[in-house]
Amino acid sequence: MAKAAKWGSTYKVLLDVGFLADAFTLDSSVLNGTDVLDGSTDFVDITEYVTNININRGRATQLDSFPSSSCTIQADDRAAARYFDPLNTDSQWYSGGTVGIAPRRAFQVYGGTAGTTAMFTGFVYDLNIDYAEPNLSTATIVATDALGQLGQTVLTAFNPSSQLTSARVSAILDRPEVAFSTALRNIETGVATCGTVAYEDATNVLQALQDVATAEGGRLFVNRSGSVEFDKRIATSFGTAVASFGGTAGVPIQSLSNVYGAETVLNRVAVQIDGGTASSIASGTASQAEYGIKALSLTGVPLATDAAGSALAASLLSRFQDPVVRFSEMDVLLNALTTAQQAQMAGLEIGDILSVTKTFSTGTPATVTQNVVVESIRHTVNPSTHRVTIGMGQVQLVLPFILDTSALDDTDYALQ
Repeated sequence: MAKAAKWGSTYKVLLDVGFLADAFTLDSSVLNGTDVLDGSTDFVDITEYVTNININRGRATQLDSFPSSSCTIQADDRAAARYFDPLNTDSQWYSGGTVGIAPRRAFQVYGGTAGTTAMFTGFVYDLNIDYAEPNLSTATIVATDALGQLGQTVLTAFNPSSQLTSARVSAILDRPEVAFSTALRNIETGVATCGTVAYEDATNVLQALQDVATAEGGRLFVNRSGSVEFDKRIATSFGTAVASFGGTAGVPIQSLSNVYGAETVLNRVAVQIDGGTASSIASGTASQAEYGIKALSLTGVPLATDAAGSALAASLLSRFQDPVVRFSEMDVLLNALTTAQQAQMAGLEIGDILSVTKTFSTGTPATVTQNVVVESIRHTVNPSTHRVTIGMGQVQLVLPFILDTSALDDTDYALQ
C-alpha cells in the first residue's frame, strides 16, 4: 500500500508480476478483501517494503543525446516474507515455475502528496538479493525506461523516403520489429527534413532515433509517464516558467551552481549530412578571436540537403558561440516544502521552463533571476529525506511581437 513520509509526500511503487495478482482464490482470498473475480491487474503494490528510491533521468549537457533513465529501489525482503526472492517457491509472486519479478516487467513509481503523480515509468532490468546472516535479506530492483528497451532492439533493413524528422521518428517506431505503442508517443512536428537513408540490418533503434534528434537539434527522451517525447528545434521560446525557485516566494533551494567558461562555448560547428562529402560550417569569428576555436563536428547526420546541415550548424552556433553565466544545477529538499510545492517537485518534467532566483548578501546586483530549462532530474528518497537535484540548460524566452507596440530591434520580442 502507498506510504506517507513524515514530510507529507505519499509514495507508491507498483510492479507487474506477470499474472493476475488480485484474482479471487478459494481458501486464500477473503470475502471483504481487495481480490476480485477473474482479477483486474498484473500489478502488485510493493511500497510497504521499499526503503530507498533513486531515480535518474535526463542528460548532462544540451549537446548530449538522452540516455535511458533508471530507477533503483531497495526493499526489505525479510519484511516481505521473501516475496522478492526468486529462490522462494512460496512467494505470492511465484507462478509458472518462476518468480514474477522478471526482466521487462513493467515498473512504476508515483509521488506527490496523493501518491498519484508519476515520477518514473519503466521496466525491470535487474533483481538482486543480498543475504545477511542469519536471516536478513535485501532486494534491489533496477529498472530502465523505454529507451533502454529501444536500445536493445534492432531494425530490419529499410529505405524510408525523405520526410520530416518527426515523421522519421514515427516511421522507426512503427516498424514491425519495433512496434512501439502509438499511445505512448508525444511527437512534435519537426522543422528539419531527413533524407533518404538506407538503414542496414541490425541498426540499433535507439541510435537511429538519437541521430534523428541530432538532425532536428531537439530532444528525444522518455517522460515520467513512459511516453517517448520528441521536441522540435527551438532557438527561442514563447513559453513561461512553470515554477519559481529561490527568492522570497519561490520553492526554497538548498544549493545552486552556475557555469561560465570556455567549456560552454562552441564557435565552429561543422555538419556533414549522411552520404555527403563535405561539411557545412558555421563560424563565429568574433567568438573565435575572443575565446579561441572551440569546435563541434557532426558527421553522418540524416538530413536531406547540405542547406539543412548549414541551418543546423547556424542554429547551434547562435546558441553556444558566446559564454553565458547560467545556473546549471540546484538541490531542493522536500522535507520543508509546502504541500503545493511538494506536488510541483513530483510533477517536474524534462523540458519544463523554470525561473530561478539567487539573492546575495554582498555585491551588485543583490538579486539575479534567470529562466532555465530542465535537462535532468534526480530523486533520492530514503526514510528521512527526499532530495531532488535538477540539471538546467539555457533558454531564451521571448514575447510575441505586437505591431505598433514592439520595437523592431528588441530581442525580447519575436514573431510566433
